[in-house]
Amino acid sequence: MNWMRQKIFCSSMLLLLVPQLAIAAKPQLQAKEPMLTDIALQRGGILVGRVVAKKGALSEKQTIVIRQNNKLVAEVTTGKNGQFMVKGLQGGIYEIASNQRSGNFRAWAEDTAPPSAKQFALLIDSDEVVRGQWGWGSNLSVGQWIGISVGVAGLVVGTIALVQDPDPS
Repeated sequence: MNWMRQKIFCSSMLLLLVPQLAIAAKPQLQAKEPMLTDIALQRGGILVGRVVAKKGALSEKQTIVIRQNNKLVAEVTTGKNGQFMVKGLQGGIYEIASNQRSGNFRAWAEDTAPPSAKQFALLIDSDEVVRGQWGWGSNLSVGQWIGISVGVAGLVVGTIALVQDPDPS
């Protein structure tokens, strides 16, 4: 009975050491089409947007290009507060681009937009990309690797000590 308990304990400790990535689901392939943000056009097909630079600073006097199906629809310049406005648009998919960034937006004609549609297009003009993923291995510091190694070594030594314990109980 004691031998069986030791085998079960060792097996459970070994399963704890298996990295979770080995049993995790495969990442899904990203869609080839870019993500769209729904925008509600105002009366008269007016699209209102704002360009914001790093850390929320407003981008003034910046050229904004609006394309539909790779054809130039409008070119405007942002005002003091980073806002821009384009008149005469119809519902459809548009690319709005600044000097550094672009975004794809689905414009909805007046009174046809879904409730989740935004009232204005927001374009963040920044080179920074922030991801909410931890990653595996490459982002760990030396101290974290040492801590993981000491933890694994402690589990192994503890398991061996329990298995070799001469106590028959």
